[in-house]
Amino acid sequence: MEKLIAYHCAPALAGIKPSNIVTCYKNKIKNINEKIEKLNNELNKKGIYVEILCECEKKALVMVYRKKLLEKTLQEDGVKSFLVSMGYPEKGSVAEYLEILKKNLKKEEFSHEIGAFLGYPLHDIYGFMYHRGEGCLLCGEWKVYKNADEAEKLFHRFGTCRRALCRKVQSGKTLEQVFC
Repeated sequence: MEKLIAYHCAPALAGIKPSNIVTCYKNKIKNINEKIEKLNNELNKKGIYVEILCECEKKALVMVYRKKLLEKTLQEDGVKSFLVSMGYPEKGSVAEYLEILKKNLKKEEFSHEIGAFLGYPLHDIYGFMYHRGEGCLLCGEWKVYKNADEAEKLFHRFGTCRRALCRKVQSGKTLEQVFC
């Protein structure tokens, strides 16, 4: 599970973005809840949290986040206004906002606000909503509708971070050893 999280969540683990998500298939990763509890025991002291957003019989959608960075992101004026327009309260903790996100993820329609939690630029979240995922300028970590050059540089930075962390984990280091 650590290798999977290292690959998909390296930018959040490194503090480059507030959070990342990864799908964990239960037939490949047994005892997900126990493994998440262990990771939280090791990483929470550095402000890194691992949480299941939603799950079914076969898989779990897991979010890895830097609590302070996610809190800061969710409090930004534009992000806060966006979340309020999506039914979130004006004031709320990260935990309260995550509970609302979890409820929304159970609904049939796509929860576009997850992009705000993941640190995507608001213009790209709105672009995705307006264009229904079509006609983007660049497709990478997310679909980009504006500032493609800037996004491409950021995607490159994420890739560099991902490769560096994966090398450390492949060499036998645990996430706790790398980040604590």
